[in-house]
Amino acid sequence: MTDSQQPDAAVGKTSGSGPGFDALIEDVLGLNLRGVKTLWFLFANPNEVFTAARHENWENRFTPSIRLYFSIIAIIVFFQFIWAGEHSYMREAFLSQFETMQTLPNFGAFDVEQATDLAINIYLMVSPLVVGIFMLLTACCMFVWGKGTGFVTRIRLFFAALVPYIAVSAVLTLATSHATPEQSLLIAGLAIGSMLVINWLTAFRGLRDVHSMAARVWKSGLFSVVVMLSIMVSGTVSQLVVGVWAGLHIVNAQDPAPQMADEN
Repeated sequence: MTDSQQPDAAVGKTSGSGPGFDALIEDVLGLNLRGVKTLWFLFANPNEVFTAARHENWENRFTPSIRLYFSIIAIIVFFQFIWAGEHSYMREAFLSQFETMQTLPNFGAFDVEQATDLAINIYLMVSPLVVGIFMLLTACCMFVWGKGTGFVTRIRLFFAALVPYIAVSAVLTLATSHATPEQSLLIAGLAIGSMLVINWLTAFRGLRDVHSMAARVWKSGLFSVVVMLSIMVSGTVSQLVVGVWAGLHIVNAQDPAPQMADEN
């Protein structure tokens, strides 16, 4: 075969084996069928994913857990933008925060509704980043994955154990967005309980080949509690920082001239 014939052959081969349905899902959602498979195994048999996490390329079977985690977070944030309605729990939380801030001497009166709209828009962008940073820092400090587990593997295993609850939290987000503030408190309690149980079960089952039964019980429990505390602290920090920033922004944006005219 001559050199001039090779490109034609290559083109013919490429056109006959073009992108399939998996590639289309990747284009649309950024989450391919391997990601769905990984999510399924983390629910059905997390030990296989945990084992693959200790290999360079995840045994060419699973999607990297940190990518899967942030893909699900992106989906949750997308729907939160849609569901942050007039009576949503998120809006009520910021309204309550701003009403409290107005009683402080350094803030004074400001447009609570305008501050709430601004805070929600910023919070939905800032919160995933803050929580993600907290999760990465927490992952670096978790040593429950077995002796000799390297730095990168610890991060992989941490996010792998976290993915199932994050997937469930997407459903809870939908429920919270359509609930009254009173119902939202009940759902929040359910979310905390499910967080503890799902994270514990995932880590316990995923570490089957690494630790004894007794060791898995307490190590998985430690993982579950630490994750819960980290998520609660990072969420609270995000809300407070965004709330204070939005309140100050609205106060500084108001024109003081009418007030000065009234005083004169």
